[in-house]
Amino acid sequence: MVSLCLQAKRPRVGAAPRVVANQMGAFEVLPQELILSVLTALSSAADKPADLFNVMLVCQEFCRLVTNPQVIRAASAACVSVLPRRWCAAADRFLRFCGDNGNADANFFLGMIQFYCLGLQTHGWSRMLMAVRSGHAHAAFAAAVVYYNGSCIDHNQRQPLAAANLFALAACRGHMGALRDLAFCVSNGLGVRQDAEAGRRLTFTANLREFRATYPTAAEQAVAYAHVVGNPGCLTSELGCFTTVPASLRGWAHPANRFLCDWFSANPLPFPPRRLLLMCSMPTCGRPETRGLEYRRCPVCGIARYCSRSCQSLHWRMGHTRECVPTHQWLMEAIANHAVVNADDGANAAAMPAVNNNSATHHNNLGGAAADAPAPK
Repeated sequence: MVSLCLQAKRPRVGAAPRVVANQMGAFEVLPQELILSVLTALSSAADKPADLFNVMLVCQEFCRLVTNPQVIRAASAACVSVLPRRWCAAADRFLRFCGDNGNADANFFLGMIQFYCLGLQTHGWSRMLMAVRSGHAHAAFAAAVVYYNGSCIDHNQRQPLAAANLFALAACRGHMGALRDLAFCVSNGLGVRQDAEAGRRLTFTANLREFRATYPTAAEQAVAYAHVVGNPGCLTSELGCFTTVPASLRGWAHPANRFLCDWFSANPLPFPPRRLLLMCSMPTCGRPETRGLEYRRCPVCGIARYCSRSCQSLHWRMGHTRECVPTHQWLMEAIANHAVVNADDGANAAAMPAVNNNSATHHNNLGGAAADAPAPK
């Protein structure tokens, strides 16, 4: 019976051989140049690195084409961005690979991380300069900020001429905040010949650009025009008009700035007395000081500090105007509060003997009453 059952079993069917040819399916008939152009467009519009990695998992041929320098060079800033909690050696290798293949956003992102987060100022500075040579506006502005503050380069010496040149370069490439910093340099003669009239023209241009970015439609521009007619000084204000904070400036200037903010939120700077390093007060900037007293303070309150004039302008319009208190005012309030606290302490100290005497009298009365009471039988 057992032998009959064994004979009745169906023979095992061998596994089908793996077909390695034609891995790309319908894409096999398309020219490779066309597939590269499609992948380049995909990488330029990707929202995260996973969009690129998912394409690499399709087949070996797609993996080879995705790593083509043409595709990597066109990858967007979001495609080469990394979250701080996922920073690891693999993320570092990914950014290095993208930067070495000519991606300016990857060079800038990695340069900011190395310069401000990892303490590798030399390597980070070289990466930022590579991005500047590639025509990256944010990298040019970041390099200008480094020169403007003298951050850990050339013995911490400020170089206003180099900063002004890089501010001008970033402004020509479309960076909105760089134009305001350039106007500040020209108006005050920082690195360039002082020219108040030219500084006012640059300030007017910066305010006008912000108006156009804030009110893009025709109906909104009509409202903005009415506002300018009623407030003619808003286009010449050094800190800008309160009605012009473009959406592009309310958010993160670049994924690198968000990385810095999240990184230092999870890894705060060491407290005094080892060193006193503070962050730029602009919430969406994220740049920390590389040495003590590096950033300029708010001239009114002396508490807020800024890495650049554009950060000060935006922070003033985004809420610092309601928080800023003149130095002499909060100092007098602190002195008054200290005097009130001392007076309260003196009154409490004077009241303590009377409280102690009352407690002693009350205790003696209780003792005498206990002595007069009859003993229990």
